[in-house]
Amino acid sequence: MKKTILILTALFISAALSAQPQHAALPRLAVVQFAVNTPRQKAQEDAIAIRNFVQSNMVASGKYDVITRDEIDKLLENQRIQVSSISSSENLRKLQLQNINYIVTGTVDAIDNDYGVTISILDVSTGRFSHSTSQFMNNTSADIYNKTAALVRNFQQGLSNEGENVVQTGRAGTSRQYFIGDEGPAGGIVFFDKGEFSNGWRYLEAAPARTESKAEWGAHGQDVATSTAIGTGKKNTELIVAHLRQRGEIARAAQLCAGMEYGGYKDWFLPSKDELYLMYKNLRQKGLGNFKTTADRINWTQVYWSSSQYDTNSAWRQYFSDGDQLSGGKLYTFSVRAVRAF
Repeated sequence: MKKTILILTALFISAALSAQPQHAALPRLAVVQFAVNTPRQKAQEDAIAIRNFVQSNMVASGKYDVITRDEIDKLLENQRIQVSSISSSENLRKLQLQNINYIVTGTVDAIDNDYGVTISILDVSTGRFSHSTSQFMNNTSADIYNKTAALVRNFQQGLSNEGENVVQTGRAGTSRQYFIGDEGPAGGIVFFDKGEFSNGWRYLEAAPARTESKAEWGAHGQDVATSTAIGTGKKNTELIVAHLRQRGEIARAAQLCAGMEYGGYKDWFLPSKDELYLMYKNLRQKGLGNFKTTADRINWTQVYWSSSQYDTNSAWRQYFSDGDQLSGGKLYTFSVRAVRAF
């Protein structure tokens, strides 16, 4: 009798346990070695510290099963996976066999005594970098600690973990599709859609006309290694701001954009040459955006600065009167309209 009761009790406990809701396993995530643009020992050591800090914060979030640094480094070595080509089809298959869902990558770009740090997340199932965040910091221990903490907070705020799907979140925590001319999340005007979400963004929105200002480009006589392509305006702005800080310049075009807070967002930047042309093509030519378009040869208000340098003494500018793109001296004062990516 006692034996029967024990068996029934065991069966009851087993049934009760199996009836309880089962929690899905957390997605497996690894933070890999960060790339550094210089062999300087301090920069290399700081990159390790930044990587470790990012990893500890991802663990603390409680949203991921985070693989230890030693484990992922050994796995990549054994599988002969280079971080620089981690998103290749072959490497993705290897990572999938190891049941790894996400890879966090990072770059540390040393610029004099400053670092430009970018972290991105790779969705192993799709091979796409679905989100990225950047932060500038100087190379002191205190600034690295504080700015990396801010970097990770911003990075995590841009992620919404739903099971094993990382999606971009908007102001209300939901995702949606935007069209050219729509109001963006920050209250600006959407002027570009690249068709898919990658490298942390899909759309570009221009700030409203009320935020416009006029300023010099700055950094006259200095070579700032900017780009002209779509998707490079944010990086250009960060590079320019770093150079201006070193020179002690203030209130220049890139600084005004980077320091702007509007619509609850602080991630505005000065558009690149090609991004600025898209603003002319997709907004101004359709009568959107309230840009200054009247030819004014005294105040030149119809001319807007891009974040793309032409040479050490000039940068690219866009005429919103007729669509011309020409170089202009960095000491000239032209109109400034910020944009953001989302």
